[in-house]
Amino acid sequence: MMTVKQTLLGLLLAVFISGCSFRFVYNHLDWWTHWYLDDYVTLNAQQQQDFDEQFEQLHLWHRKTQLPLYAEQLKNLKVAIKTELDGEQVLENLTQFIHHWQNFLIVTAPKLQPLAYSLSAQQKQQLLQAIKNSHQENLDDYEALNDAEWLEERADEQIVQLKGWFGKLTRAQKAQVRQMSSGFQRAFMSRMQYREVWTEQFAALLNGNFPEQQFNVEFYRLFVNGRSLRGETLNAITTNNSQVFAEIFVYMVTTATDKQRKRINKKLDKVIGDLVNLSNDD
Repeated sequence: MMTVKQTLLGLLLAVFISGCSFRFVYNHLDWWTHWYLDDYVTLNAQQQQDFDEQFEQLHLWHRKTQLPLYAEQLKNLKVAIKTELDGEQVLENLTQFIHHWQNFLIVTAPKLQPLAYSLSAQQKQQLLQAIKNSHQENLDDYEALNDAEWLEERADEQIVQLKGWFGKLTRAQKAQVRQMSSGFQRAFMSRMQYREVWTEQFAALLNGNFPEQQFNVEFYRLFVNGRSLRGETLNAITTNNSQVFAEIFVYMVTTATDKQRKRINKKLDKVIGDLVNLSNDD
C-alpha cells in the first residue's frame, strides 16, 4: 500500500514537471490505477467492483475539494515569483504539498481498509511478494550507480526539470545549478530502511488474525501516519535536500531572463487553468 501511495504521488509530480497533459492523465486515473494495481494484487469480481465504487467517490472528492486548493497555491506562488521569492516561501510551498497529500491519505484510508481486510491469504502473499520484488528492483538500480555518478545524474535531472518550467537555461545557469546540486544528499538507503520497517509491520498486519476494528486502526496508522517510522537520518537528508532545492529555485527566479519569466508564467497559467477546469468538470 505504501508503494501505491508513492507511485500515485510520483505520477502527479511527474505530470507537473514534464510536458504531459495533466488533464488527460487526471481524467484517466482509473485506468492508470487499475494498470498499476494489477501488478501487485489480483482482485476478485466483488473486490474490483467495490474498489471501482470507492475510487469514483474519492476521485470526485479530490476533483471538487482538492484541485481548487492546488490552483490557489500555484496562484500565490506565481505572485511571489513576480515580486520577491525567497527560500522560506519555497519551503512553505513544499510543506503545503505535503499537507495536501496528507489530507488525501486521511480520506483514502477508510476506503481502502475494507479491501485490505477482505484479501485472501493468497492475495496477501501476492501483494507482499510484489512489494518485495519492487524493493529488490530498487536495490538493483541503486547498485548500478556510485555516489559520484548519482550526483551527476541528480544534477542532470534538476536541469531537465527546471528547463520544463523556465525553458532553456543559460550556460552560466546550468553551471551554477550543477554546482548547487552537489549539496543534495543520497537518501536511498535510509529510505529503503524505512520501507523495510514499514513493510514488516504491514506484513504482520496482513498475516495477523486481527478483529476488523483493530485491523482498521493499525491500517490507518501505517497508511496515514507511516512517516512516523522514518529514521532521523532520512528526515535530516529530506530537510537538507528541500533546502538545496529551495536555494536552486530561488537562484533560477532571481537570474531568470525575460524570456524565462514569460515561460514560467505561461507554464503556471496552463497548470492553474487545467486545475480550475478539472475541478469544474463532472
